[in-house]
Amino acid sequence: MRLGITIPFEPFQSAHFPELVRTADRCGYTDAWSYESFSTDAFAPIAAAAMLSDKMRLGCAIIPVFTRPAPLIAMSAVTVNELAGGRFILGLGISTPNIVEQWMGVPFRKPVTMMRETVEALRAIFRGEKVTMAGAMVKINGFRLDAPITHPPKIYIGAQGAKMLRLAGELGDGVIVNFITPETVAPMLDNTREGMRAAGKDPAGLDVVCRIIAAVDEDEEVVRNLFRRSLTAYVTVPQYNKFFREIGYDKEATIAIDAWNAGDRNKALKAIPDEMVEKIFVFGTAEKCRRRLDDYARAGITTTALQFASFAKTPEERRAKILRAIERLAAV
Repeated sequence: MRLGITIPFEPFQSAHFPELVRTADRCGYTDAWSYESFSTDAFAPIAAAAMLSDKMRLGCAIIPVFTRPAPLIAMSAVTVNELAGGRFILGLGISTPNIVEQWMGVPFRKPVTMMRETVEALRAIFRGEKVTMAGAMVKINGFRLDAPITHPPKIYIGAQGAKMLRLAGELGDGVIVNFITPETVAPMLDNTREGMRAAGKDPAGLDVVCRIIAAVDEDEEVVRNLFRRSLTAYVTVPQYNKFFREIGYDKEATIAIDAWNAGDRNKALKAIPDEMVEKIFVFGTAEKCRRRLDDYARAGITTTALQFASFAKTPEERRAKILRAIERLAAV
């Protein structure tokens, strides 16, 4: 299993970003994956990381297909991939209605169709074609990328539900997952492998990237309580709520969202048990965390994108503890 990190994250913004990438690179981490929700964009950190490491594979996990038109996604992807010498992977996802519609002001409709048509358009652009499409969601009239495409970017698809997981197998070069447990990986990936077989691909070659939040050598009780708060914020979002019910947390997810919608935040928080937190997040000693990651590897995860967390009081303390955690986890 490839050992990767998430970039950037607090407290490694701005001037402290190079220290994060260089430490991971020095310690043998193979990958660095950016993300995009409501803090940094996903492409700029990849361009910066490409200047800091000439070995690490770099990827976005994920770019929402609703918030940028396909030609703009293509321009950004080709630009960073050329800077990275072909080491870049374009991860696409649908995000959530809350982010897309409420925050970005873009309609969230027909997500599977939007993903399919976006990937189709991107593949054509990456082949250097002049693209005209009149799809149900994607409409392009005569776009051609006026730039050399030495390295056509690979496309991975972020997926949770069965339809998107199958689509990732059919159209993608890999799949990106998050908030999963080792026990839930196998049945999810059955859908992706089914899509691969339908497209004539060998399922044995599937690369599965998993974003995991990890806290190494932190106070476990503090971590458990704070991660519970973070998880509650996701469980009470309808799209994620459906996902958590599908992977075996039907009772917990139902109680949490009903309580949240009724304005009872405390009841929603208490609906998330310790066992759920301990299954979805990775925390404890470096040795314990490594054993948990081995569980993910045995379940079928081939690449990790670890987002390290520290709950020390100051940014300086958090940076120091996270850099030690990166080193400790790589060493065990």
